[in-house]
Amino acid sequence: MVEEGRIGFGVSNKAVALISILVLFLIFMVVFGLVMIINVGIGHAVILVDPITRSTSDPILGPTYAIKAPWVTAVDIYYATDTFEDVIPSFSSDQLEMDIEVLARWSLDPEKIRDLYSNYPNLNYKEKAIESIMQETIRLITKNYTALETIELRDTVRDQVEAAILQELNKEPSLAGALMRFELDLKNIGYPASYTSAIEDKLIAEQQRIQAGFEREKILILANATAQEIIIKATGEAEAKIIEANATKEAIQLVLESVGQSGNQTRIAELYLWIQTLQKISKDIEILIIGADGIPVLIPTNSTSP
Repeated sequence: MVEEGRIGFGVSNKAVALISILVLFLIFMVVFGLVMIINVGIGHAVILVDPITRSTSDPILGPTYAIKAPWVTAVDIYYATDTFEDVIPSFSSDQLEMDIEVLARWSLDPEKIRDLYSNYPNLNYKEKAIESIMQETIRLITKNYTALETIELRDTVRDQVEAAILQELNKEPSLAGALMRFELDLKNIGYPASYTSAIEDKLIAEQQRIQAGFEREKILILANATAQEIIIKATGEAEAKIIEANATKEAIQLVLESVGQSGNQTRIAELYLWIQTLQKISKDIEILIIGADGIPVLIPTNSTSP
């Protein structure tokens, strides 16, 4: 009985040990498999670094899977559109401090990724190269312009900054020419609050000056129009009087010619003028009687006897 129990106990220990070995093997295989198989995402590249042979592989571009040895390190590098944003303090030519806010965009050339990694194993090329070049270049450009010129010539400043930074990045040997499609957006130029307030005051004063000029021009135009109207009206009245005088003169001359030398020409002219004046006073006069003493007597046709 005792031997059978020992035998059973021994068999049980062996089974447990075998199961434990199998479990450990399975765990090892799973861990080993997970370590060996890596997933490379879209827009990413993986470089395999072997510390034993001290070698680096060519970049493996995603999307794909790759297999590596457990001791090999897989370095993931994003090579699609990358960005870097920063606010860079700088000075204008008139020594005004400005905060230049910029946003840079670029892509990495997959064929140059390995060289870039060799120069920057920590992949800190943004801070070590791009940021440094941008800061130095922007400060060199802005010191050629006054603060006011950076406002008026904003597009020119932006184009010069972008061209200069791109030139310097291409000349930087540590970047290995890996940057492609580099773009720079000059998002904002920040000025001190006192300077901004002064600019606003100047703009307001300029607008008021322009408005005053408009008002002055408007007044001059209206005054000139009024003066022209008066001149035209006066000229018209003068011409009308001349025409009327000439017509009266001609009428009197015709009357005198019809009377001849027998009548008192002066008296006839006076009577004609009397008639003209009375016609202007009232259009209702239709009968005119001249008395012996030369005094005209008016008899309206619409009068009624009592």
